[in-house]
Amino acid sequence: MISTITNYSIALLCVLNINLGFDVNKLVQKRMQKEITKIFSCKDFELQDVTSTPGFQFKNSTYLVQHQIFEIKKEGALLGYAFLGTAPSKTDTFEYLILFDENFIQKKAKILVYREDYGGEISSNRWLSQFENTSLTERFFYGENISAISGATISVKSMTQSINYVYSQLQLQNAVAVR
Repeated sequence: MISTITNYSIALLCVLNINLGFDVNKLVQKRMQKEITKIFSCKDFELQDVTSTPGFQFKNSTYLVQHQIFEIKKEGALLGYAFLGTAPSKTDTFEYLILFDENFIQKKAKILVYREDYGGEISSNRWLSQFENTSLTERFFYGENISAISGATISVKSMTQSINYVYSQLQLQNAVAVR
């Protein structure tokens, strides 16, 4: 009897885990579209994945587990770029979004999904605003031009290093010249 209950429990957990993964992807997409609509003031836009095109090809690193880069277009005109990244936190990962204008000036950074019990303060607009209106040539340093957050040290450092890596790779890949 206990074995049967255990098998059903494991099967149920597997089903829930599969559905949870699917819902997280839908959640990330929904939040990403909401931010793009708000920042670029338009509902009718197209996202074109350019991750594997010249100027946007770079490897993941210690601070960037996975990523995708999209052109944001409306009626064929380039509005800007959306960078969707996954960075490590203390025991898990979090998804974040960086929106750039067509000249790679950052318009917005947003934490889309944060999975830790502690450190969620990095999701605050006030803290994330430190990265806004910056270009690919700028670098960020924890405790200097990036504020520390008590209880979120690992996540703050991870986000800071991840953004530095993204900026350096886009600059190195000469993404600006490609467009």
